[in-house]
Amino acid sequence: MATTELSSGVSDVDPLSHGARLALRRVVMVAWLAIALGFAMEALILAGRFAAGSHPATTQVPIELAQGVTWAFFVCAGVSLGTALAKVRASLGGLISAISAPLAMGIAKGTQKVMVSALDAAAKPAILSLTTLGVLRAIEYGLLGWILASMASKEEPRPLHFALAGALIGAVFGGGITVLTIETAAAKDVALALPQAIATGLNEIVFPIGCSLVVYIALQIGRHMKFISSDAR
Repeated sequence: MATTELSSGVSDVDPLSHGARLALRRVVMVAWLAIALGFAMEALILAGRFAAGSHPATTQVPIELAQGVTWAFFVCAGVSLGTALAKVRASLGGLISAISAPLAMGIAKGTQKVMVSALDAAAKPAILSLTTLGVLRAIEYGLLGWILASMASKEEPRPLHFALAGALIGAVFGGGITVLTIETAAAKDVALALPQAIATGLNEIVFPIGCSLVVYIALQIGRHMKFISSDAR
């Protein structure tokens, strides 16, 4: 009788620990993919600046890299978490993504200030206020998280659909933020150089596509892990 109860207790614990391990692996994978996306975006922005004839200062590169990687890590983690909860409610995924965007932006700005202080460099003045940018990005990534969560709940989500969702959000919101940044700079009598405008456009328009693909890859890896674990049993 005692043996039966013991075996029953073990079988109840194993699924929970196994599910926790799968969730941990998925979180680690999202983290690495988000960091890689941050590096890729900074490389793309640097290439765009060089193509426009700009050569940023040596101290400016690590500052922007730290800010970009931090932003990519936290916002993609938030969107991925929201997408993982798609089976509960897609709107909840959008809410989590909306909260993660301004939070990630604040942490990224804090990282930038730390790097500026450490390297004794001059910080660039912000053109758009953090409040304006935070509200816009909360709406942007909240909507993106809701769309991705809705697609994740389907049987076989396609990578093209995720990429198109990111492209649509990037074109509407990222394009809008880029135009607003240029117009605000002009209103403040601050000439926004072409390399800076290109960098802003690339970051705002291309990043949502990359983040959407990170979420898709993490989603597929999570599903394959479940299939492999079920076959092993």
